[in-house]
Amino acid sequence: MDTTTVLEIIKMLDNRLLRIRFNLSLSWCENKSEELAVQASLTELKDHLQSFIEAQVNALENRTEQ
Repeated sequence: MDTTTVLEIIKMLDNRLLRIRFNLSLSWCENKSEELAVQASLTELKDHLQSFIEAQVNALENRTEQ
């Protein structure tokens, strides 16, 4: 996967996480435990993808230093 695609996926995950947090802030949210589980899973995926981007940046920096 190229970094542009990964960055777009991260943006989509961020937007979804914002919607989940908004729903959780509402007192009438019916499925808080389910929303929290989804939030945790999406955050884990986002962090994994962010690590991929950071590894790509580090590899590029290492190549340019040599």
